[in-house]
Amino acid sequence: MSKPILAGKVLAVVALGALVASPSVAALSLTSARGDVFVSLEPGPVQWRLPDGTLRATLVSLTGGYGEGMAFDAAGNLYVARWRADPLGITGNTIERFNTMGVPTGASGRGYDCDPHTLAFAASGATYVGQAGCRGGFLKFLPGQLDPVVMPAAAENQGVFWLDLAGDGCTLFYTSMGPNVKRFDGCAGVQLPDFNQQPLPGGLTHDLRVLPDGGVLVASGQVIARLDASGALVQTYEGPPENTLWAGLDLAGDGTFWAGNYFSSNVYRFNLATGAIVTSFNAGTPPNTVVGIRVRK
Repeated sequence: MSKPILAGKVLAVVALGALVASPSVAALSLTSARGDVFVSLEPGPVQWRLPDGTLRATLVSLTGGYGEGMAFDAAGNLYVARWRADPLGITGNTIERFNTMGVPTGASGRGYDCDPHTLAFAASGATYVGQAGCRGGFLKFLPGQLDPVVMPAAAENQGVFWLDLAGDGCTLFYTSMGPNVKRFDGCAGVQLPDFNQQPLPGGLTHDLRVLPDGGVLVASGQVIARLDASGALVQTYEGPPENTLWAGLDLAGDGTFWAGNYFSSNVYRFNLATGAIVTSFNAGTPPNTVVGIRVRK
């Protein structure tokens, strides 16, 4: 989420290898599995939950910084974007890696300007990181190269805020906390036309996922919008009456998806076809806490 840089902001600061587990789970004996749900919390920790939403463990940051978007690599390691926690970017301002047992292994990559917020892995081996602050745009990390390729991209209100990579391995769908779903060709390094035919309801686009049919599911303020393959709005989703700002979301792979309400810290699982709420949980954290959601595939 967009946030001021405040020296007094409370951060999670922990020792190397720390893993805080729920009482019934033995630390360091767990390996994440398909369907497990991970929730990044703005103060820094990441909740690791079972497919039904039950809390399994809490992963605690080694690098510090605010918790933002996440992605899994092909081996199942989890990467968490860390917003800077001070004006100089000394704390956070990086991508943090957790292994499949949830143990933090340190920062990943270099060359960040400020406020990496989102990332995606391509089958080609490339890694794309979207930066919300400073110069914004994309950083493209290629295998065997330490420094990223810097790719400027059109922005609205918040640089490259959230992204997802299409099945072609090149087209980056992204949002900038505005009314549009934007696109960029990460292989050619060129801006593409916006995907949506009309401004999104809510006008505050956040996380998004490209659907198997070529459409896009996107969190947009008080609603979650579904666009078809032509970019037309075909469906919206809403939770129970409450103060709502949809932030992170992800597909579960079974015709449902998870979405988090930043304002309430409630997380809901929706039926993609009908919009019905299948299940839900509260993160057990204060309001304005739940940011990113990713499901281990």
